[in-house]
Amino acid sequence: MASRRDELNAYSFARKRTNAAFLKPLPNGSIESAPKPLKAVVPSIVMGVLVLVGFGACGILKPVAPQGWDNVGENVIVGDKSTTRYVVLNHKDANGNDQKMLHPVLNLASARLLLDPDKFKVTPVKEEELDKAKIAHGPAVGIPFAPDRLPDKDDVAKPKTWAVCNRAGSGKGSKPQQAVFVLAGNDKKKIEESTGGRVDDDQALFVTNSEGKRFLVDQHGVKFEFDSTFGGQRPPGGKTKAAADEDIQRILFGDKPPQLVTDEWLNTLIKSPYPIYMPTIPGAGRQVQNDDLPAADNKVGNVVQDSSSGQKYVVTNDGVQKVSNFIAKFLTNGQNAKDVTKTDNELVVKSLATTSIRNVQKDEDTGQFKDYLGTPIPGSDFPNPWPKQEVDMANNFGESSQTGGVNHATDTGVSCTAYQGTNTKFPGADKLGYPKGLPDMLTWVGDDYPVKISSGTHAYVTPGSGLVYRAVSSPTSNSGSTFLVTDTGLRYNVPTNNDSKNKAGNDKEEQGVAMYRLGYKGVRQPDILMAWSNLLSAGPSLDVHAAEKTQGS
Repeated sequence: MASRRDELNAYSFARKRTNAAFLKPLPNGSIESAPKPLKAVVPSIVMGVLVLVGFGACGILKPVAPQGWDNVGENVIVGDKSTTRYVVLNHKDANGNDQKMLHPVLNLASARLLLDPDKFKVTPVKEEELDKAKIAHGPAVGIPFAPDRLPDKDDVAKPKTWAVCNRAGSGKGSKPQQAVFVLAGNDKKKIEESTGGRVDDDQALFVTNSEGKRFLVDQHGVKFEFDSTFGGQRPPGGKTKAAADEDIQRILFGDKPPQLVTDEWLNTLIKSPYPIYMPTIPGAGRQVQNDDLPAADNKVGNVVQDSSSGQKYVVTNDGVQKVSNFIAKFLTNGQNAKDVTKTDNELVVKSLATTSIRNVQKDEDTGQFKDYLGTPIPGSDFPNPWPKQEVDMANNFGESSQTGGVNHATDTGVSCTAYQGTNTKFPGADKLGYPKGLPDMLTWVGDDYPVKISSGTHAYVTPGSGLVYRAVSSPTSNSGSTFLVTDTGLRYNVPTNNDSKNKAGNDKEEQGVAMYRLGYKGVRQPDILMAWSNLLSAGPSLDVHAAEKTQGS
């Protein structure tokens, strides 16, 4: 008879065999190789517990709302789904106690004006957390139409190039189309590089305003009127002033018509104290006896040229004097030529060897004509500002032989005047009315605007760029309003006085609180003439008090 041990062994064997049959061990495996059904249970339970602990720890370490998100005056809170922005501000309750309140804010500029700039940060928060937060919800605050993007502090401190451009209107007799640009970076290079449409020293712009007043504008942004009666001169041949002025213009530009531009465009230019008039030589046509030139060429008013250097000279009663190519153009085509040749023909410039031109009179500056131009500003060393080279009309858009940025005829040619954002001090510049230095200007032409702008847009600021500046009424002014320009194309007044409700004892609430909160404390503000500043449309004033106002109040 089987013992009790044998029965237990038999039972265990039968159980294992049954389990092996159900769990399908390997065909050539033994009963012992069958999987153990409870072998993975304990590890699975352990892993599950660890996963739960991990999720719990994650929830503790990373809550739905970041810690300190509801601190007063510190965060621009951004909802995760709607991207609505909020700020937390203090308000007085019925008992006079401070109470936190969550306000939607209209734009980033308003938010910055309401927050502490030293603690300012953008904080994303899940909107369900905002909805269930134990904090009162208030109405929207902020300044309507204030900028939603602000340029960096480093950027607003760098000079920008301002340009105003005119092109012909859409119809005959229509006003010119105008656009203004504030350029930085690569945009700035498009108008400043000489390889583009920048006007050179042998080019000039010929323009007129709506009243028919005509100007020559050189490559430095200096505008010259035409005045044949300047200095008491009388137009030759009994001509009227208008007819004599046209003779001057015809010598320079032929019969090419001037481009119509706006008065705003003209007001950005530097005005020359001396207009362009017709230089003449007293005693022109009279033979003189001296050894300065060969006898055949010693006639007053005669123009000769050094065959080596190309320098031109004119014969005067006192000897031989240097003249610029610009003045020589008048002497060989104007009244002087008639007096010398006794005809209406152009005076031919004779080329002479350097050794044949002797005893040249000293002059303060090449390009001056001592008898009539001299030093333009009495008591100064400022030289004659007339162009030195013979100039072509750079904005002659009706013909295909263009210089500058246009090499084909076009009906949409653009002429620009540009201020590079800096000034240079020249001796005598204060006598011109620029005690802080002459503006560094240039002129530019092209068949389109220097930077592409969308149709209907009249102002462009390089994206992400901007400028903080002081708008002044004149170059001699020492006071003005502070403005911020952003890539919205608008200028925003920034109060420099204490515009906050809190005016007691806090150095952050002293003068310039708006500049401080916007992040521009200590930024140097260059002076920009109102002639430039007013080309940009004005946006709302960026002050703290306006930012605190609730919408509908």
